[in-house]
Amino acid sequence: MEYERLFNRLNEKLKKENLVLDIHCIGGFVLEYYGLKATFDIDAFYHSSDKVEQIIREIGEEFHIGTRTEPWLNQSITDIMSYSAHNDEKIIFSASHLTVSINSLESVLKDKVIAGRSKDEDDIVSILKKLNKRNLKDLYDILEYSDGTTDSSILLDAYLKAFGENALDEYLQEHPEMEQFL
Repeated sequence: MEYERLFNRLNEKLKKENLVLDIHCIGGFVLEYYGLKATFDIDAFYHSSDKVEQIIREIGEEFHIGTRTEPWLNQSITDIMSYSAHNDEKIIFSASHLTVSINSLESVLKDKVIAGRSKDEDDIVSILKKLNKRNLKDLYDILEYSDGTTDSSILLDAYLKAFGENALDEYLQEHPEMEQFL
């Protein structure tokens, strides 16, 4: 996705209408930004209005992305929550009338682990590899943010897919106290 072009155009149109917008992107777009996945839309939190949604539709038509019912930039994120603080936001685009931010990959990992959805396992594997997160204690510490319903096996499964059984065995030899969590 050529997000810089889209955000530049969005800024131009916002400026023309004398509107200012702050967007906090989540979901697949954040993984795309970090080079882990491709996506065709951007799920985000932002203060919307009829005018903002009209501008988003116009840009979609101009760049031939998204549809009227599924725009390229949207707030249709009913089942997504962020458990991590926004204190590690990274601004990826800033212009006169538009600021776009994302969370760190660490925060995305935390959110996906705590959500505990099996559909997120491949994303967790990719993030573990990208961050080279081999310390199981640190990974299991993420679960302290859970409400108790997170299935910890997703973390072990993802670790095994990311680094293999040999890496797990080596880690457990060096840290036998971690066997209690497995």
